Order: sequence, then C-alpha cells, then structure tokens
Amino acid sequence: MTFVIDTHRMPEPDVVIAIEPQGEIDSSDAARLLRERFTMVLVATRPARIVVDLSAVPAISDSGLLALRTGCDSAAANDASVALVAAAPQVRDRLSRHGLGRLLDRPGSR
Repeated sequence: MTFVIDTHRMPEPDVVIAIEPQGEIDSSDAARLLRERFTMVLVATRPARIVVDLSAVPAISDSGLLALRTGCDSAAANDASVALVAAAPQVRDRLSRHGLGRLLDRPGSR
C-alpha cells in the first residue's frame, strides 16, 4: 500500500495547515515522511495551528507515534499548536496510551 500525505491551508483567519496522511504509518519510511512534512509546514508557513487528520490512517506503529510526537514537539517549539482529529478507534487508543491523547479531538467533533 502506498503512503501519501496531503497538505493544505484551512479556511480560517489564522494560518492553519492540515496534514492528511493516507495509509498505515507502519514503516520507518512513512514515519520519516510524516516528520519531514511537519518540518516543511513549519518552515514554509509558520502556522498558528496544525491539524493532523487521521481519518485515512487505519494503523500506526511505534515509529509513527514517535514521528507524531517529534512533529508536535517541533510545532510547540515554533509556537504552533497541534490537533489530532478523526482517528480510528484503534489509532486513538494507541495515541492515548503513548501520551498524545491530550491532542485528540473529542469523538464526533471536528
């Protein structure tokens, strides 16, 4: 399965960038691509907020979790907040167990 990441600006007054991975984040290559996308977004746009839409991510490995944590830490260092939205239940559980639950949206919100 191919791993793809779409990125676009959201229609909000502040600079808000959506990162939308599509596919399993289950390899070191996919995790590297996600880390690089965070870096690219932070350098190119200086966003106030990054929204990571996980609706098309059926599974995430430890390397994927580390990539998300690293991206969130980089965003915080650049004064940008991060929200993780639309995660599947099994992905949501893994994020919560690995300390990223505070960034998750509430089920049904977006």
